[in-house]
Amino acid sequence: MEINGIVEEAYVVADSFGLEFVEVDRTDNAVSLKPVIDAEIFVQIYGNSVKDKLNLTLVFKQRRLYGYDSEGGRYHCRPFENPDGHTFAVGRKSIREFVEESTKLLDGKGLL
Repeated sequence: MEINGIVEEAYVVADSFGLEFVEVDRTDNAVSLKPVIDAEIFVQIYGNSVKDKLNLTLVFKQRRLYGYDSEGGRYHCRPFENPDGHTFAVGRKSIREFVEESTKLLDGKGLL
């Protein structure tokens, strides 16, 4: 997983959904990005090429609503119904998949 690839994928996804794209921070090995849905809702993306990690979080009013991330090399989902809990998952979710799921969840809850 290359940092430039993460940035490119996030930019393309943000553009296709009409989201503002913010690059928060980037080093040779890590990146923090924020596709902004509205003033209080955004997707936080953290990628680390050394750790082969891609963490995706849907944030509303500074709180996690939904997430998909990795700890100890195992991916897990932090479900919308219980974002502090987690269930283990197989493999990594793409940025596009995560943003699509996030917008559907937000729409279903009347937050979009």
